[in-house]
Amino acid sequence: MKIGNFLTTMCKIFTTAVMVIGLISPLGAKEKITLGLTGTVFKDDLENFMRLEAYLEHNTPLEVSIIFSKTYAQMVSHIENKTVDVAYVCNSTFTKLHNNGTGQLLAIPIVNGSDQYYAYIITRKDAPYTKLEDFEDKIFAFTDPDSNSGSIAPKYYLNQLGLKDESFFHRSIYTFEHGESIKAVLEGFVDGASVDSIVYQTFMQKYPEAKDKLKIIQTLGPFANSPIVVRSGLDEHLFQILQDAFVNMHLNDEGKAILKKLSLDRFDLPGDQNYDEVFKMIEAIERR
Repeated sequence: MKIGNFLTTMCKIFTTAVMVIGLISPLGAKEKITLGLTGTVFKDDLENFMRLEAYLEHNTPLEVSIIFSKTYAQMVSHIENKTVDVAYVCNSTFTKLHNNGTGQLLAIPIVNGSDQYYAYIITRKDAPYTKLEDFEDKIFAFTDPDSNSGSIAPKYYLNQLGLKDESFFHRSIYTFEHGESIKAVLEGFVDGASVDSIVYQTFMQKYPEAKDKLKIIQTLGPFANSPIVVRSGLDEHLFQILQDAFVNMHLNDEGKAILKKLSLDRFDLPGDQNYDEVFKMIEAIERR
């Protein structure tokens, strides 16, 4: 074969190979999705979130990366700016996203057969407090300014009694995670805290020795469970893939193990959950 013909043939083979690869790659490539997590979950259990990432990648054609946001407001910004595609957020965060038209319900966690949860007012076992108003002039831990169970619900409760949270406590702090609020009570940094009942159960599951050191003195609620949401504008096909993955987790051995670590039974399709009450509490606090 002449050199010219050889080079021509090789060029044709190379071009054909490039074309074939160009056709195959997009079909085999995984769509990238970012999953956002906030103080709604117990962040100490990092291994379980790595398992969740692996579960989603194994059961969908998606490449998943996880982002933890320090504050709920930061997660709202991530979702609105489309740097997060799907997120496990507080119900108060969802109300903001919904009202802004920037978020959509994907799935609802079910705990002990219920789609509702509570704000737990907690303190140490040997403390004399029996209700939230007993913490007057004491040190109290809130989670995040935008957390329902960790801030909005207890502040609304005090406001309904004619009390202003900013002057009621000797000092209040924000821990920016329910697990950190629980630890602050355990270690004596604060006298009490208001935390998410689901995270509290997860904490006790991981640290059962804490049961003998803490007590729940009051519950506020119930409230609609904090949901899984997606950003507005997410492709409908990706929405369906993600929804199927979450809703079917309890039918998969690995998914079931992850759910157990999160203290969840399963995820359900959105139904008649009512988030209006949380929005009304936010409005009432802001007016006051």
